[in-house]
Amino acid sequence: MITPGERSTKTTVLPTSPTLDLVSQGTETTKKQTPEKQIVLKQNVAQPLGKIIFFENVQRLFTHGLHRLQHFPCSSPVRFMMYSEASAAFISLHSDNTVCLYKTDSCKQNFSTHLPYMGLTAAKILGFVVGWGPGPVFTRLDSELRPLKAAHDALDIRVCQAAEHSTELVTAGVGNVCVWSVMFMRCKVKIQEGLQHSSFNHMALAPPRSDRPHRAFVACGEVVTVVDLDAGKVLEQRQTVYKCDVTAMVYCSQLDCLIIAYKDLSIRVWSPGWKLRVAFSGHNDVVNSLFYCSELSTLVSSSVDCTIRCWNVEECDAVDCIHTEQKNAPLCIGGTRRGDIFFSFSHEGVDFWTIRTLYTLHCQLRADKGAPLRQILVSSLPAPYPTRVLCVSDDSDITLVASETGAVLTSFKAENKIVCADYCMHKEILLALTEAGTVLQANTLTNPITLMREWEGRGQGPWQQRDCVTENDARSLPIPGPACCLVLYSCVPETERAVEEWRSLQDRRGCSQRNKAALDDDKNKFLIILGQNGGCVSVLKMKDGKVSYRTPAHNGQRVTTVQVYPENNYLLSTGEDSTVMVWRVNPYIRECLTKHLSVHCGQPQVYMAALGPQLALTFQEPNSGFYRLKHFSLLNQSQTDYQPTEGHSDHCTGLCVFPDLEMFVSSSLDKTMHIWNKENHLIRTLQLNAAPECLAYGGFGGELFLGIRGDLYRMNCAKLLPQNYRQTLPYSHCVAPPPDLPIPETEETYNQTKILSKSTDEEESQAIASNQLLTEPEQKESLVAPSMDLAALLQGTVKCKKGKPPSTAQTKKEAFDCYMKKIYGLPLKIKVFFYSPKSTDFTCSSSVSTKCRINQLQAFLEPAPCTADFVGHPPLNVNLEDTFDESSFYSELNEIRPCDFHTVKKDVGPKHNVPTRSVEKNTMEQNVQLLKKKIPAIEIEVKPPPVKRVIPKKPDIVEEEEEIRPPEVISPVEQPKPQTAPPAPAPPRPDPQPSPRPRFIPMSPAPPPQREPSPEVPTFLKQFAEMEWFMDLFPDRKGDGNAHSDRIRCG
Repeated sequence: MITPGERSTKTTVLPTSPTLDLVSQGTETTKKQTPEKQIVLKQNVAQPLGKIIFFENVQRLFTHGLHRLQHFPCSSPVRFMMYSEASAAFISLHSDNTVCLYKTDSCKQNFSTHLPYMGLTAAKILGFVVGWGPGPVFTRLDSELRPLKAAHDALDIRVCQAAEHSTELVTAGVGNVCVWSVMFMRCKVKIQEGLQHSSFNHMALAPPRSDRPHRAFVACGEVVTVVDLDAGKVLEQRQTVYKCDVTAMVYCSQLDCLIIAYKDLSIRVWSPGWKLRVAFSGHNDVVNSLFYCSELSTLVSSSVDCTIRCWNVEECDAVDCIHTEQKNAPLCIGGTRRGDIFFSFSHEGVDFWTIRTLYTLHCQLRADKGAPLRQILVSSLPAPYPTRVLCVSDDSDITLVASETGAVLTSFKAENKIVCADYCMHKEILLALTEAGTVLQANTLTNPITLMREWEGRGQGPWQQRDCVTENDARSLPIPGPACCLVLYSCVPETERAVEEWRSLQDRRGCSQRNKAALDDDKNKFLIILGQNGGCVSVLKMKDGKVSYRTPAHNGQRVTTVQVYPENNYLLSTGEDSTVMVWRVNPYIRECLTKHLSVHCGQPQVYMAALGPQLALTFQEPNSGFYRLKHFSLLNQSQTDYQPTEGHSDHCTGLCVFPDLEMFVSSSLDKTMHIWNKENHLIRTLQLNAAPECLAYGGFGGELFLGIRGDLYRMNCAKLLPQNYRQTLPYSHCVAPPPDLPIPETEETYNQTKILSKSTDEEESQAIASNQLLTEPEQKESLVAPSMDLAALLQGTVKCKKGKPPSTAQTKKEAFDCYMKKIYGLPLKIKVFFYSPKSTDFTCSSSVSTKCRINQLQAFLEPAPCTADFVGHPPLNVNLEDTFDESSFYSELNEIRPCDFHTVKKDVGPKHNVPTRSVEKNTMEQNVQLLKKKIPAIEIEVKPPPVKRVIPKKPDIVEEEEEIRPPEVISPVEQPKPQTAPPAPAPPRPDPQPSPRPRFIPMSPAPPPQREPSPEVPTFLKQFAEMEWFMDLFPDRKGDGNAHSDRIRCG
């Protein structure tokens, strides 16, 4: 079927593999519609042909919603039709009992066999199909529709459906409802009680739930009967309150509701408990069929008025209406579970439909239905910047949306109505203009967006000399009034520095404090341009909102729109004087705007867009009333010759340009969108289901963003264009930006930020009336700076500006020592005061190693007999300097036994002539315990040096010692024993294993070391071991006691 206004050229090519080609055997042709061409295949059923006829469209209409794929005329009327998932085909039964099969491999097949059934139902096991009716007929068929087994106990069947949760089939007829097992072909449940006088023609099945059984809703006239299929009983019979018959019925398990069409032309949706959810009305005649697609959440209805309508049950909204354009109305409608293909049949034949999606929902913004979108602004900067969409609704809500995912990044709610807004991604600043002409500056790094500054009355007031106007013009020109439009001009020559600054701003996400000085830049310039009442264009600074330049425009009349094109360094403005002015922009000088040219259009403009030097404007044709496009050349200031005859039938709502495709797109309240080429020829017309409120170019290719019913929608126009236009799209590799994640919500509210902003700008608002260029007080900066520093510390975003100092050998050594101290602890530092024979006091030598000091300490602490040399000297002073943590260090130490230390006096005379007495054992143990508490125990693993014989240098020491006679001599070594055989000597103590360093453990009680049974030679006598009198007194101890004295002198 060729639409009007199309031309065809024949050519022969190889056939492609279409996704769905439905071929009519009667006409031996098939048609498949694609966005760029319409293909007709001439084909024989046995052997397809490869001849294709192309139809190049000069103009073509695309419709969003249900779209007809193919029509197949039939010689015999269709009685029933269904879809078999096992065969992946549609099967139709005709009045002459013939069967037709429609597959997706471009063929329609007629079966030679005849099936005398009323209908067919596909089972869920082994690809079986069941033929049923009329009367008590229930037969199982195979995939080739050959009869296999018939049921012998069937009742009257007029409708049959497959259960959603099982492999069972449910039938209903005159006075009965039955549940069947397809595998065994027997009736599992028969329900006849209470149904004897009912003839059911409509049925809907509700799957079981936790609180409800498997139920069947069957209708007869005005009565709907609810049957419990598990228990096999009737639950209730409900008569409609509207006193009209039921014409169609379907159950929506997704929403748990029953949908019923009545003879009064209405469609009602019932929730559990028979609560009315919604009632649809739109058909002009009886609704004869219903089909619900759960994948699309769409209800499709067909009516005798030759229309097919689509409804959104969840949102209670009418979606689409299609006229079948046939004499006979569709009798039934159905489709696949996926919702990719729908079918309908009538007395004329079979039609196949599909839902064409021109646009999809990108982000749901609507809080209520009365808030349409006013403006859509797409910030499309090169990588690594993400693409973001700024949406301004009519209820003063501003939302920042991620272009890739559709996630809401942050939002802003203004107290006053917002006229327009702009977004600076480099600085993460939102600029908005209220209806009163106040400029709002907000921080987009927080969620919700934090209001920073309010600038009231900017650019207003009488003309001054600094505005570069003469005295006569200042008197004759009207005084500039409030601003009515706003735009941001960005000039970023230093891109790398801008990217680095933007990345640093992303680290401060969630922080409401901003550095105002960072908004001012010598190289990268950002200018706020206002169009005002009274014919004035003002330029504000981003940092403080001061008016840097003002200039008259549009003959003193209101400036309606302003648009910037930074790539060409110019600004466009339109006014109520029916002119378009082009301004050259130089952001680095004070007089940054220079009037370049002015184009008189003769009519008020609604929307404008520029493609290089070509300017497109929307106008209303006075003769026809259509809204069309007019093209003007900015080079010769003239209008193009071609004037289109097509256009919109209602007011335009938007106009944008596709730079990559060199096309213009316009939208209108007549629910259409027109695509124009640069010669102003209409290429495509897109029919939508709703009127687009605004539109904007997506930044690449043919991507487009639409505002429909207050929500943001996305459309790819490139796939709808002819082939020659699609080939012009640049296939450049785009670097994928990092994921644009939503900003976490902050605790600050809009009211708090507004009060703060008003208090900071109180002095500025007092000076606006005289149009003074305001500056911020230094005191405010001094108050805000500490708050910003504190917030940065709390956020952890403070970075050290100083570089890391160069490392040297000394710093490396200090770092290593610090590491060893923290991980392993410092090496053991022990100062041992020992007695030197050459000194009368205890000394400590720093040159003595730690190991030797410990050896000396062990020598002093060993329980050995002491002579009168030590009488009168101070007690042993041991200073253990340890920097370790005792709790962590003691856990690693070995077991150490404490040593006994006693002050003993002993006679120097022969042992057998010296009277002795024993020390009580209890007193000895108490002294040992007391000493353990004061002096830590030390175990030293030192191999004893060889015994040396020392010849004394001063033999007179003995005489001095002999003169000192103690009153008592106590010997802790030997106790008086009976005259028995001496006990065996104790085994020598094994040497401990060497350890890398001495370690400490907490003191624990231990018995004193065992002594030898024989008396030991006093220490002071061992130096006379070579004397004759020593040999006489100790004949068996010659030279035995030198080892101990040598140990004392080591070091």
